[in-house]
Amino acid sequence: MPKLIALICKKSSISAEDFKTYYEANHVPLIESLFPTLTGYKRTYLLESNMLNDSLPLESEGGQTPFDVITELTFDDEEGLNQFFAKGADEEVVEAIRKDESNFLDGEKTIMYRVD
Repeated sequence: MPKLIALICKKSSISAEDFKTYYEANHVPLIESLFPTLTGYKRTYLLESNMLNDSLPLESEGGQTPFDVITELTFDDEEGLNQFFAKGADEEVVEAIRKDESNFLDGEKTIMYRVD
């Protein structure tokens, strides 16, 4: 099952709560409507370091992560992933996504990986 992982940062001008609320209520429905071959769309929101009581075991000493959410996009097969990339190359689709993203996330900091 093909999978993409995105590491995403919120805009510095909004709170973590507002970021999550906007993502779930607005961005998720938009992405799901644009990409019908998407079979899984999971978001894991990272806690701010001041919300943790103690350091986590094995935590690196590099400080707080710059990311606010780990997003997983899954597809049934390679064809579904290829259709996702083809649709994602459409200028109108890209424009709609970027316009929505500008409301809540810092798109220049997004990192995406393909994983198995």
